[in-house]
Amino acid sequence: MGVRDRVGRLLSELPPEPQFPTQGATVFVDLERREVRRAYTPLRIVKTFLTGRGANMFYLHRLIDESLEPLHPDIPLIFGSGILTGIVPSAARGNATSWSPESGVIMDCNAGDYFPSFMRMNGIDHLVLYGRAPQWTLVHLREGRIEFLDAAPYVGLDNIDLRDRIPADFGGAWTRDLAMANITRAGEHLVLTSAIMAGPKACYARGGPGAKMGALGLKAILVQGQTRDFETAQPYKGYNRTIAQQLLDTSVVKHALRTMGTPFLYKPSRLLGAMGTKNNQDTTWTERLDAEHITPYRPGMAGCFRCPVNCRPLNDMRTDPSDRYGRGDGPEYVTLGKFGPNVGVDRVESVIRLNNICNDLGLDTASTGSAIAWAMELFQRGIITTSDTGGIVLAWGDAATIERLLFMIAAREGFGDVLADSTRAVEKGHYPAEALKYRMAVKGLMQSDPHDARILKAFALGLAVATRGMDHLRNRVTLEINARINDDPAFKERLYGGPVSAAPNSYENKERAVRQCENIFGVGDAVGMCRFTTKLFNSPSLPGLEEFAAQIANVTGLEFSGGELDRIGLNIMGVERLVNHRLGVRRADDTLPERWFEEPIKVGGYTGEKIDRGEFDAMLSRFYAISQLDAEGVPMAGWRKELEATIGSRQAG
Repeated sequence: MGVRDRVGRLLSELPPEPQFPTQGATVFVDLERREVRRAYTPLRIVKTFLTGRGANMFYLHRLIDESLEPLHPDIPLIFGSGILTGIVPSAARGNATSWSPESGVIMDCNAGDYFPSFMRMNGIDHLVLYGRAPQWTLVHLREGRIEFLDAAPYVGLDNIDLRDRIPADFGGAWTRDLAMANITRAGEHLVLTSAIMAGPKACYARGGPGAKMGALGLKAILVQGQTRDFETAQPYKGYNRTIAQQLLDTSVVKHALRTMGTPFLYKPSRLLGAMGTKNNQDTTWTERLDAEHITPYRPGMAGCFRCPVNCRPLNDMRTDPSDRYGRGDGPEYVTLGKFGPNVGVDRVESVIRLNNICNDLGLDTASTGSAIAWAMELFQRGIITTSDTGGIVLAWGDAATIERLLFMIAAREGFGDVLADSTRAVEKGHYPAEALKYRMAVKGLMQSDPHDARILKAFALGLAVATRGMDHLRNRVTLEINARINDDPAFKERLYGGPVSAAPNSYENKERAVRQCENIFGVGDAVGMCRFTTKLFNSPSLPGLEEFAAQIANVTGLEFSGGELDRIGLNIMGVERLVNHRLGVRRADDTLPERWFEEPIKVGGYTGEKIDRGEFDAMLSRFYAISQLDAEGVPMAGWRKELEATIGSRQAG
């Protein structure tokens, strides 16, 4: 059964009309035949998974054919916005979902800015794209209508130039009536660390979505105009003001996110001795990259659609106004870590410039920075030499060479072609098998953030079990090192539904904290809420399940209790594990890089700490038990039967 048969069968089961106020359509776009069909997500799916990331997984489960390869045009690319996206403060986000060409497991990445909200305001909740376009194509959404345009004039353009061209060619202005998801040359060249850009910085980044979009021959999706005035079930704007005030009154928002953005996380990580340095060979780095040293180059802050927080730092360090990479958006904490300590760079100015180049070239800074750091350690150890790199010496801290490599990656030129294959470099014959010992990845995905988790046992478990690979945004237990919370065991027990050890390096009950975070973060993605304004990610006082339930009821008329939403978070994880199981994922894949088991950290108050294999395995078993997973990490038989009955039948390819 090909993808068109699968889509046809699925469409025959989907309702033709909205099921609740504010619901937008699911639009199926056959890029090869230039056909568009519409339906709506069934109410049973919304009640089980919500929308956004949740319903995206329903569509992926029904449409994926695991006998193919991730870049095959019959494997769909699915954009979905949360059930509250574009309506509630800080709910401006959506997910892009497919089969990852980088990792080989599910690809699911999350972006904010304006594209997910504008998509919803054009009456679309989910956009399912498949088939290879006969020539490079731009999909134009306006007033809910879709038009296929020739993208040949835009081929070869990177993010800065493309975003300059589009307003001139179509009229309008960014953030007012234009939003876009697009690829750059890196996506055109199927670079496995390429992103789908959804703004000057904000992007769907993890797992190679740019390569997936490029494989479909799709250069951009342009949304023009804000055409929908949402008719909600009940008045909701008063509660929006309550949520906005709750966000702005929270300490971490007021004193860190609004003033310096996510780079505030760098200093506590390096002081703890948990900052991944030189491909995690070391765990602390210079104070010269602390957030206050970025302040002189920060002219202001920006934000996503209707978000009161404005946590995105801008940068400007130009002495020459024509300097293309002298200003931009960021860097965020991830980029600061990946292009600072992880590659041995110790100058703020160098990190900012590399950040701006990655944003223009459309490269995921987490995987790209990690791929370069991996290569640098292999070079350091003599596993690769200048005969492998085309004469390039890979030296820690050499920002000029790193800059050169970024352009080579985007073009798949020389050694850049090796780095463009990211975690698959051994599989594709670029590196010997020995190189895998030094690869900082789980399930084929490079680590998403700079933290070294040998101290933080809940964090380590979360990275191991995350369904899309080594990614902290699935379930990071940030509050594991919050002294105020750890000093109040009763409060911590209420947060996580049971006791959790206050010692960061203890394994005791840490599975409980990971399970709770994974549930609420899954719901947050299905709602459309930013992770940094979701309870438990950085603060216990940010909006959580109760606030989500109240506003879902106001907006849609659908009633959920906090417990029912918690179950939806578990369901989202469950269907992701069902898909991953079909892609070959087993218990052995819920693990950590070899280094964290074998090498103790060498600095700070936790000197000597590493992950104990026996303790980790026992913690993983406890996590499976409270997550209703069997011995291989798949939903237990009864729950699996329930999920598959809800999702509906599918036929293998």
